[in-house]
Amino acid sequence: MASFDEETAKKLMTQVEFYFSDSNLPRDGFLRKEVSKSKDGLVSLPLVCSFSRMRNLLGLGNIKREDIPERIVEEVANLLRASEFLKVSDSGTITILLVHRRTIAASPFEYCIKMEDVASFFSQYAKVNSVRLPHHIGDKQYFCGTALVELSSEEEAEDVLRQSLVYSGAELVLVPKQHGLASPWYKAPME
Repeated sequence: MASFDEETAKKLMTQVEFYFSDSNLPRDGFLRKEVSKSKDGLVSLPLVCSFSRMRNLLGLGNIKREDIPERIVEEVANLLRASEFLKVSDSGTITILLVHRRTIAASPFEYCIKMEDVASFFSQYAKVNSVRLPHHIGDKQYFCGTALVELSSEEEAEDVLRQSLVYSGAELVLVPKQHGLASPWYKAPME
């Protein structure tokens, strides 16, 4: 069985991990719906391989999901089994494993703060994958005061959670995302 060159393998892994990341999944209505269809959060690997960017990386052109060669799906499954954040079953489905475990909710932040400022602050303590500034449920044009910070690993998230951090004179409340959020004004798009 042929395998992917190193560069393609890295791009494929990065792309699929991004699809299921806390940075993308809450905003991707289609994929979120697919995840919620299964009680275990399983998503068909052929479906993922049929996404436009995946087809481009796999050199499949404008092929339909049902026409993707089984050999390609098996190669992608084998590649993704090395992921620390996803689990690939023997039947070729993907489930999210650790994404929420590496995302922390931090508050209070000023309502005018920028994502770059939050990322810069947390990058002093860990590698930051992404920052989201959810809107207040009462007024969608305003930030709710709680930042969602996705770090690169569960261990880094645990390390940050053990610290007492102060931003602009205010001690931050830090909680793991799966345990709820530090702000009562935030309504999660998906848990």
